[in-house]
Amino acid sequence: MNAIEIIERVREHEADLALVDDRLVVRGWAEPLPEELKEAIAKHKGELMVALGEPASHTIASILADIRPHLPKALQRLPDDKLLALVNWSIIAAFEKAVRTATR
Repeated sequence: MNAIEIIERVREHEADLALVDDRLVVRGWAEPLPEELKEAIAKHKGELMVALGEPASHTIASILADIRPHLPKALQRLPDDKLLALVNWSIIAAFEKAVRTATR
């Protein structure tokens, strides 16, 4: 499911997604959202924030804030720009490893 599909599904449940300060919130008038839709919102939070017009810098900061608690203490203290570079490098390295494995 992508951001647009999630937004449409939320609207089918008589609710909307909105940006309030730097947070993504659900505003609804009917029953609570199904658990699978709540999980999709959490999983695609960054994508949804961008789709709703949040500046990329705020979205990146939000994603990094979600990642930080799961990192070793030394990495948690990195500034956002250095942590983002490390995350990007890790993604590229994992992709290259997957390609090498798939092409063997």
